Amino acid sequence: MLGRMVCKKVVYNVEPFEYSYKAVTNWIDSGFTYIKGSWAEVHNKDSFESVTVIIVRLGGMLSEEILRKFPNVECVISATTGQDHLSLNAISKKNAQLITLKGEEEFLRTIPSTAEHTWALLLSLIRNVNAAVNHVRNGGWDRDLFKGFQLKNKKIGIIGLGRIGEMIAKYAKAFDMEVLYFDPYVKNNNFRRMKSLKELMKESDIISIHVHLNNETEKLISNDLLKSVKKGSYLLNTSRGKILDETEVVNSLMRGDLAGVGLDVLSEEINKNIRESELWKAQERYNVIITPHIAGATYDAMWTCEEFVQKKYLNKA
Repeated sequence: MLGRMVCKKVVYNVEPFEYSYKAVTNWIDSGFTYIKGSWAEVHNKDSFESVTVIIVRLGGMLSEEILRKFPNVECVISATTGQDHLSLNAISKKNAQLITLKGEEEFLRTIPSTAEHTWALLLSLIRNVNAAVNHVRNGGWDRDLFKGFQLKNKKIGIIGLGRIGEMIAKYAKAFDMEVLYFDPYVKNNNFRRMKSLKELMKESDIISIHVHLNNETEKLISNDLLKSVKKGSYLLNTSRGKILDETEVVNSLMRGDLAGVGLDVLSEEINKNIRESELWKAQERYNVIITPHIAGATYDAMWTCEEFVQKKYLNKA
């Protein structure tokens, strides 16, 4: 619990579970008081006057209402690339510094966790791994129920050939796949660039999404686009849930156009309303695999990222 502090430099970690031990040591050695907090304490306590630095992950929304409780905050730190869990307007109003991983492309190219997890979802989908595991767990042993497809010679369509998209493309080449991509901001002659998203959807056996969430990409995967999808294809999303029109993705599954969907994100995850998601409801009826935003959640990656954003702050402090 946060009590009275005499030190003016107080770091409050809202989500301290398995936070980098090295980073904790660095805070203390740099003259800060490091406090392990919680979202429950943040919601129940009226004010955190002594806190100058807030650390968050993805466990809740750092809203304007929450930030009012931190009248003296000077910096918000989040070791994430996405920022939809942060009220950027509220942080700006407070004249507080915001430090995230957004734009740190050189550093992020050393972190393959999200790309690796995307590939895990793909293999699970196309080889019916989850259903087969549950079948055996329940005492079954019928291989004919779980025939899948090999990846060799399949076409993977990558939406967004940035850091993660390029990693996925390289993995695909190792599996003897043909790589297609759509990205108006990137030209990479190693892979086949498509003129439009519709063209990519029509040709791809697997579609993998790797774009940031913004006004242009919210509900990017719409009904109009899904009507162009190649029948029997698979859709992967490890970016942000709101990039999909989730209802229309379910409709595509119902029509039999999409054969499966692998997700690490849902549109309502920040609000903890995942049971309201049409894709969450679709798990029982269709080949849908959902993981709880764990793509980047490996010990080594998270610790490295936490130490990186901390260093960014300390170098500017």
